[in-house]
Amino acid sequence: MDVQDRIDEKVASATLKEMGDLRIDDVLAFIDRGIESMPSYMDLYRRWERQQWAVSDLDFGPDRESWEAMTEEGKKYAIWIQRLFFNGEERVTATLAPFIWAAPTPEIEIFLTTQMVDEARHAVFFDRWWREVPGTDAKDMRTLLDEVRPTVNEGYNELFYDRLPGLSQRLASDPTDIESLVAGVTMYHIVIEATLALTGQRFALETMREQDESHFGFYKGFTAVARDESRHVNFGIKFLQEAVREDPGRFGPIVQRTLVECLPLISGTLEPPDGDQRYYSEYGRSQEEFYEYAMTSLNKRLAAIGINLAA
Repeated sequence: MDVQDRIDEKVASATLKEMGDLRIDDVLAFIDRGIESMPSYMDLYRRWERQQWAVSDLDFGPDRESWEAMTEEGKKYAIWIQRLFFNGEERVTATLAPFIWAAPTPEIEIFLTTQMVDEARHAVFFDRWWREVPGTDAKDMRTLLDEVRPTVNEGYNELFYDRLPGLSQRLASDPTDIESLVAGVTMYHIVIEATLALTGQRFALETMREQDESHFGFYKGFTAVARDESRHVNFGIKFLQEAVREDPGRFGPIVQRTLVECLPLISGTLEPPDGDQRYYSEYGRSQEEFYEYAMTSLNKRLAAIGINLAA
């Protein structure tokens, strides 16, 4: 077993307590290795079985101590990405069921069912972090989600509250609509998960490690979230790759059109409140750095699918 194989095995088998020892780039490398040797849908299901974790096992004590020591301005900058992720996780949970109904094979249906469980767990993760670290008087998750929703971000709101629910509703109305399923997987798995979510996770977790916060409950839980997302992204790449190879003239343009429509929404989601670059610079990052990484990741996934946006 070479060095890379040992790293892969460490990532694949890490328990929640061991997540603090993992680097996010090692977790995300599973996607690239999946592109090189694409797992089957049941391989992804078996990986899900092996990688279970519980939000209730996390200790947010160190997180709370750190939060209480922060300035109010620091808290404002720190909480922005959590607002995006918390509402995003609830949105993808709420819209996934019609994708399962539209699954063209039992294997795809089985995997997507595991993903729905993952997404619900991610929403619970943010709910618990919010209650135990920043704190809230919200009586339930819906109240809390409304309280922290990033309402001024037009790109984010169009993507999560308009376009994704619209595609989900089309699948609910007609589960045999394979073209809507291809568009939905493109938006859900490639735009939202592979491009936006994993970019945000990578930079947030890198920053926490640089600040010696890998022992925090948030770091361990968010790393587990990223490992879940890596399975979801490999599913999306595989599904779209198969669709495009089966009928490039039919499905290729759907993937391309969906991506072109979503590119401004990606840029809009990454725009900080009021254009204030301190939301990035306070952590030694820049908006351009985020966008460049997101686009590089997107183009890598598209090449694996067999799509060229310039075509």
